[in-house]
Amino acid sequence: MARALTGLMWSGPRSVAEADHTERNDTIERIIGARAWLSLPEAVRARFERVTPAVYEGRTDTKLTLLGRLFAYFLFPFGAPLPVITGECDALVKVSVKDGGMSWTRVYRGPFGLAFQVRSIKRPSEDGRLLECCAGGWTMLLDVSADQGSLVFRSRQFFWRLGAVSVPLPVAITPGIAEVRHTDLGQGTFRFTLSFDHPWVGRTIFQDGVFADPKD
Repeated sequence: MARALTGLMWSGPRSVAEADHTERNDTIERIIGARAWLSLPEAVRARFERVTPAVYEGRTDTKLTLLGRLFAYFLFPFGAPLPVITGECDALVKVSVKDGGMSWTRVYRGPFGLAFQVRSIKRPSEDGRLLECCAGGWTMLLDVSADQGSLVFRSRQFFWRLGAVSVPLPVAITPGIAEVRHTDLGQGTFRFTLSFDHPWVGRTIFQDGVFADPKD
C-alpha cells in the first residue's frame, strides 16, 4: 500500500522507454541537440551521461527570503522539494539512474549534525521534453540549454500530479521561476547554483555550492 502510494506521488508521466540505459545516459544530449551538447566541457557531459551511481561531496550556501522560507516550511511535510537549511553547510549529492530517469538526492548537514535531503528525478516526458519530478507530486517542466559552457535548466511550467491527474500551478503561487546552473570549474570540481525568482517579489531562494567529482 505504502509503495503504491509512493509511486502515485512521484510526479510526472513516465517516458515511453522505461528501461535504464546500459551504456550511457543520452537524455540531455537528445533534448538540447548534438551541437549544444558538444559545446559543454567534457567533464559536464560525463556527469550527465553516466549510468553508474556517484556521490559528489561539497559545501553549499543557501539564502531564503521570508517568502522563500514560507514555501520551504509549508512544503516540508509534502515531499520537501525545497531546501530548509540556510547558511553554509556540508552537502553531498547522490546520483543514480532510476525510474526511467536520473535520480538526484541532495543531502545537507545542518546544525547539531541534523541531515535534510531533497530528492528529485529528471526524466523525459512522452513528448521528449524534460521533467523534474519530486516527491509529493511536485513537477517542473524544464527548458534545457548550454550557456557559455554551463548546462542550464529553467522551469517553464509547474504541476502537481497524483497518478494520471495533473494540475497546472500558476507561477504566482510558487516560489517563482527556477533556474539551475551546472558549471565546471576544472580539476574535478563544479559549481551548482539554484535560484527561484518570483514575478512579483523577485528572488525568493538562492543556493550556491561547489562539489568534487568522486575518485572512481
